[in-house]
Order: sequence, then structure tokens, then C-alpha cells
Amino acid sequence: MKLVTIEAKFSEGNALQAREIFERQSLSVRQMKGCLTYKFYNGGAGSIGIIQKWETQDAFEAYRRSDTFAVLGKELKPLMTEPPITTIAEINGG
Repeated sequence: MKLVTIEAKFSEGNALQAREIFERQSLSVRQMKGCLTYKFYNGGAGSIGIIQKWETQDAFEAYRRSDTFAVLGKELKPLMTEPPITTIAEINGG
């Protein structure tokens, strides 16, 4: 299983808009084959964290090639104050 964490930073004025974009796309992501978890948390000071769990690396890569991922990038990148930090780890069990 793959555990993916992403921390994205936005100006405080753009954080709410970014959260709305994530939430709008989240149902589509959660319905993708192999997606076990897709959740958000507020990291404070304009930071939004995303926790994702995927059954396999292939399932995660399929998400990264999806239209949903492309839309997220297109809409979110202009709002970010710096590139997101992504961590991918292999985990065992649920």
C-alpha cells in the first residue's frame, strides 16, 4: 500500500479557495480504483495537508495521469506560495 502526504502552502487569502477546489474534486478521487483514503487537514497559516492511501503504486500513478489531477494542478498551482511537498511511503496493512 502507498501512503501519500502532501503539504501545500497558500496565502491566507487563497487558502479557503484552495480548500474548496480540493473538496470539489475529492469525490472524483475517492471513487477512483485503488483509492482507500483521501482526506484534508489544515496545517495553519495557509497550509493545507492531504493524506492519501492507495492500494498500489499503479493506482496512485493512474490518479496522477487522470483529468482530475490535471484540473487540480491547473487550478491550485497559481494559488500556491511555493511548490508542494510530497512524501510517498510504502506501508503494510490498513
